[in-house]
Amino acid sequence: MAVDIVDLTRFYDGPLGAHVASRLTQHIMRIWPEAAAANESVLAYGYGLPLRHGLWPDAAWHFLMPAQQGALAPQAGDPPLVLGDEGQWPLRAESVNRLIMLHGLEAANHLDGLMQETWRVLVPNGRALFIVANRRGLWARRDATPFGTGRPFSSGQMLRLMRRTGFVPGRSRPALLLPPFVPQRLLTSLAWLDHAGAFVLPQLGGVWLMEAIKKVPAPTGSKMALRYRQAAVVRPALSATRFPLTGSGEKA
Repeated sequence: MAVDIVDLTRFYDGPLGAHVASRLTQHIMRIWPEAAAANESVLAYGYGLPLRHGLWPDAAWHFLMPAQQGALAPQAGDPPLVLGDEGQWPLRAESVNRLIMLHGLEAANHLDGLMQETWRVLVPNGRALFIVANRRGLWARRDATPFGTGRPFSSGQMLRLMRRTGFVPGRSRPALLLPPFVPQRLLTSLAWLDHAGAFVLPQLGGVWLMEAIKKVPAPTGSKMALRYRQAAVVRPALSATRFPLTGSGEKA
């Protein structure tokens, strides 16, 4: 089950959500220390809006939100916000340099289909970063946060999923080792534990950040190896001018 866009927005507008976005941003920059250039296409699938300004504000960001989650009307100055089906993205093949998926896999109805679309839109050697709730962590057991809804994953499950759909696993790290019920002032003052705990007790992290690399051709035997040999369906690029927002701008 997906978290409604209203609940996601309310969470990340609050102090706990701001803490989560800050911690995730720091971990992403440790996995990807090279900043995205202004000409790089960065796609956020799920709910990546809280990460944009802390990462690469000058990159060409696009935001694709799953239909079961919904989308809010964009505000002035926002990048393109598009509502789409998880199995048929409105993007050309090999049009995205980097992809970040937050609150996307946990609510997916068809995991392989979503992963195959990820593989399709990435350029060769493009990188995806999946941020998912850790099934062993405390954040997956708290309904008060978005990580307590949907399907959590272990690191082993994520590795198998990536390999099955043609990806080569890259770097990974846990985050949010402090549980969500810790008072806000302690979350802030003990933030260093989140970094240290990644090396000492990685299995207790609230979420996993796992990098996947698209190698072409896909590994023999994967579903994407067969799909890549077939003619790709041409779809429009995701941009403010070439792919207008659907509907009247209200919540989908």
